Amino acid sequence: MPKKRKKRRRRGGLGRLLRPLSLLLAAGVVVAALTMFFKVETIQVTGASRYQAADIIAASGVEPGDNLVLLDRYRVSQRIYTALPYVTDVQPRPKFPSTLEIEVTETRAAAAIQGAGGWWLLSTGGKILEAADGSLAAEYPQITGVQAEDPAVSAALALPEDSTITASRLQELLAVLDAQEALPLVNSIDCTSPRELVLRYDGRFRVELFYDADFDFKITCLLSAVDKLEPNQKGTLRMTMSDDYEVRFIPDKE
Repeated sequence: MPKKRKKRRRRGGLGRLLRPLSLLLAAGVVVAALTMFFKVETIQVTGASRYQAADIIAASGVEPGDNLVLLDRYRVSQRIYTALPYVTDVQPRPKFPSTLEIEVTETRAAAAIQGAGGWWLLSTGGKILEAADGSLAAEYPQITGVQAEDPAVSAALALPEDSTITASRLQELLAVLDAQEALPLVNSIDCTSPRELVLRYDGRFRVELFYDADFDFKITCLLSAVDKLEPNQKGTLRMTMSDDYEVRFIPDKE
């Protein structure tokens, strides 16, 4: 009886060794089947308006016959994001058995900033979109008092460390203005003063804000104050009072 029990234990040990090996072999067969059969035959592009589908496909680097399973979707996204500056988000999605769908989100220029001896157009997300001459830059709110550091197309905005405002705060301001539909009425954003930034708004107002202000709240207050003024009134809207809710209107002298 003792010998028989010893023999059973040996069989159990062999079984335990074979089970993971069998699983590995099965997984290998599945992977081999997937890589053998799921090849890219069709590439569909959605969400694009500024760029042609052919431009996006070319920028992706994906070729017919590439394997859908082994496709590096992160690299595909980065290629498109870098090559096409007005694209801000890319979502490649395999649709088996043979289709790759590429969904893109495009942006538009939100402002112009100087750097490297010229003007550069900037998205609300802080992506540098293209170099611009003076006439094109004049079509957008112009950011003054700071300059882009080593600007390059498709790169994120960077500002020198001694700037009056950080790149992230400037990006936040642009995003808030855009979300509240105030951006089209902003003429310029002046960051020259170390104490406060100044918006030129609607061709009528000088709007003073602290750099560390809650931009979302302050722009809400700005729009509310403008609504209460007459269309012919011009002046300064001071939003740097001790009471956060106070917006002081100082009319221009005639």
